[in-house]
Amino acid sequence: MAQEDGKHCAVCGKDQFSLAHDEWMRRAFPFVEKGQLKMCAGCGAKYLVCKSCGGLFTRVHPALESWEVNQKCPACGAEDPAVKAWDGTSSRHF
Repeated sequence: MAQEDGKHCAVCGKDQFSLAHDEWMRRAFPFVEKGQLKMCAGCGAKYLVCKSCGGLFTRVHPALESWEVNQKCPACGAEDPAVKAWDGTSSRHF
């Protein structure tokens, strides 16, 4: 896995992304609900977009654990209070 820099995919290293809409992730993760996702054109990995710089704040996937979530944007160092507050559980029960 590549080092996260907020510009390249941490999974495959590519730097081309498109906006993504994932209703399941919006329901599952409170910080995605009010945020925006980008998807890697190379491998399909999805990332929360930094509200400050537009970089890749943190990778988001269905089996996400709280220790995998970046506390700060690797590109600009901004913090997202909704991400910091997430304790690893969904805000809704399915």
